[in-house]
Amino acid sequence: PERGSTIIKDLPLWRVQWTELPGFQNVLNVHVAHYTNMFQKVLFSDTNPKYFGHIYLPGGSDNLDNPEYKLEEGTKASMVGVLMQIADYKQLNDGRLVLIVQAVEKFRIVEAQRHHSPYAIATVEILPDEEFMDSFDYGPADGDTHVKAVESAFQLHPYEVRPVTIADCAMEGETQGISVSPLSNFDAEYKIPETIIKGNIDAHDTIFETEQKVWIKLDVMLNLVQQLVDPNNEHAPPIPTQLVGLLPLKPYKPWPENFALAKYATKLDIEKVLVGTFSKSPFVRVDNIEGYSPYRRAQRLSFMIPVLTDSVIALANEEGNTRQDLLEMESTEERLDAALQKLEFICNAILELLQNK
Repeated sequence: PERGSTIIKDLPLWRVQWTELPGFQNVLNVHVAHYTNMFQKVLFSDTNPKYFGHIYLPGGSDNLDNPEYKLEEGTKASMVGVLMQIADYKQLNDGRLVLIVQAVEKFRIVEAQRHHSPYAIATVEILPDEEFMDSFDYGPADGDTHVKAVESAFQLHPYEVRPVTIADCAMEGETQGISVSPLSNFDAEYKIPETIIKGNIDAHDTIFETEQKVWIKLDVMLNLVQQLVDPNNEHAPPIPTQLVGLLPLKPYKPWPENFALAKYATKLDIEKVLVGTFSKSPFVRVDNIEGYSPYRRAQRLSFMIPVLTDSVIALANEEGNTRQDLLEMESTEERLDAALQKLEFICNAILELLQNK
């Protein structure tokens, strides 16, 4: 957005069959002509970073011209999506584009300039979570909290999203065989500037209590999973290290004595290990960087939890707790509460399996 604004105009939209969440990254193999054209226009524009919008659309391109999914309030169309940045790309000999893309921020469509083929274009408003915005409420004379929160968020993106290149991710030198870790890592080399716009931090805010409850329940779930599949503890906890880096250094209350994740995070931090399923980068404990908002830390956790819970168990009825539902929640604490409920369900399900072994 322009300085002093929360709006991005004329954002090209990639409307596809799944929801992306902030903090995730992906490799796109683009072969459909109208989207190849869209991405080429983004790549060859004179703006940086190279942004586009990701919007969930059941049926994908088949419903692009369906009036039921016109980008207007009152239709079936999702109006909340994710701002994506293109980290790197390569065009193959057959014309296909291979893109590494990273999800950085949530937005709501304000007005669509084009709803239909070849691709949609819209004016969007960036939507940080309520708690992060409220932290910039210094008083009535200090301006718009939404504007300040958006400006601060974009100042934090270079730290929150480490750049990844095609070369980092190519498997055995094959461009067609590119894979990337599903979660973006923080950039260990980036220093948050002293000029960043900072919000007020209330260490007693209930969001941090809920954040801690999620971590404790997550630790319980991982212990139960290990009892189920690795009872001899021969392997490290089955949790992405990018998630472990979000563990608070100064929790709401002291961690329980048997809280294994704190020991694991400390071990990774001390050993300065390289992490990542495919592209490798240094482990980052996000609280080690001065100036990073704990509200952004909690928000990031609330979006990243599904990468773990979805891999452990698929629920038959996810109504109210789908990724799109999580994206559309306006509050970090609400999203963390939803994660806590799902973790509780998973723990109970695993306990039942263990008892029946």
